[in-house]
Amino acid sequence: ATVLAVRAGDDRRAGRMLEQALDLAAPDDHRRPFLRAEPGVRELLAVHLDSGTAHWSLVSDLVRAADTPAAPTGGTGTADAVVAPLDEPLTERELTILRYLQSILSNVEIAAELSVSVNTVKTHVRNIYRKLDATRRRDAVRRARQLHLI
Repeated sequence: ATVLAVRAGDDRRAGRMLEQALDLAAPDDHRRPFLRAEPGVRELLAVHLDSGTAHWSLVSDLVRAADTPAAPTGGTGTADAVVAPLDEPLTERELTILRYLQSILSNVEIAAELSVSVNTVKTHVRNIYRKLDATRRRDAVRRARQLHLI
């Protein structure tokens, strides 16, 4: 039904429906309905991460899991083919912060979650942007997904 709402151009309704499905699935960690759904669901989940969700960890895992089987068959095709590798790899801490960047958490909230200062988070975010050649959080997350970093 969510995919149909998107096809009808009702993105807000699709987002609400997807969030409701996640509300039902999250407590028992039900993933199969999302992983076995039609191909458009992966894109919906990725867009849902960008727009914000209360279940960002689950949705992030679902997007990564959906990427894994899609890669050998070509997946999204040209988008993956044009992605240049990173000149400088991300550190483990930068990868951790990058995962948080998918969420709706602010830098202050990320710092609190990781028990580090806000300035430390900002420094890591600047390095992530530089390494991913991004200027905004959304661009960095999109590029990281293309590179299968998250």
